[in-house]
Amino acid sequence: MDNRKTINNYLGNRGLSTLDNPQGLCQQLGFLVEDDRHFMQMLNKCLPQYRRDMYEALRPHLRFEARPLDVYIAELGMQAEIEKLPTVDADGKFHEYRTPEIRTESPDLAEDIKDVVEETLAKKHLTVTCRKCTREETFHGGTRADVIYKLRAAGWTWGVDDAGEGREICPDCPASRN
Repeated sequence: MDNRKTINNYLGNRGLSTLDNPQGLCQQLGFLVEDDRHFMQMLNKCLPQYRRDMYEALRPHLRFEARPLDVYIAELGMQAEIEKLPTVDADGKFHEYRTPEIRTESPDLAEDIKDVVEETLAKKHLTVTCRKCTREETFHGGTRADVIYKLRAAGWTWGVDDAGEGREICPDCPASRN
């Protein structure tokens, strides 16, 4: 109760409505917000769990069209990253800014990048289907010979089925190789 009285005195001394008239107070505070940048700074100073409430209370009373709250939060995040500001965890402890690391599940990122570039620039593409398990895979290369070389290097073999037709056999079906 003592905090409420202190806040009401503070607001009253500055010619503003008190906590007893929250609608009038929000209207007055919304009018005092200068521009979009000022509003974003106010949202930044507000505790995260109360930002939505503050945004919704002041938005109808602003002298300008407010952007969505998500936009303000994203801009604040980008600004913090650019300025390398410290972060606060859930327990309220500060942590120094750390440059984000790019991680990949692939052990050889250079090889993956090479494959993507090669696939994009390839002139020849060959999609093969295993005659036994119907697994399908596509190979790319600059020439027909490049494509066939990659097909064989990946373990695919050529086999003739009972009807005398030639078909590819994937490396996962070794029992069907004749």
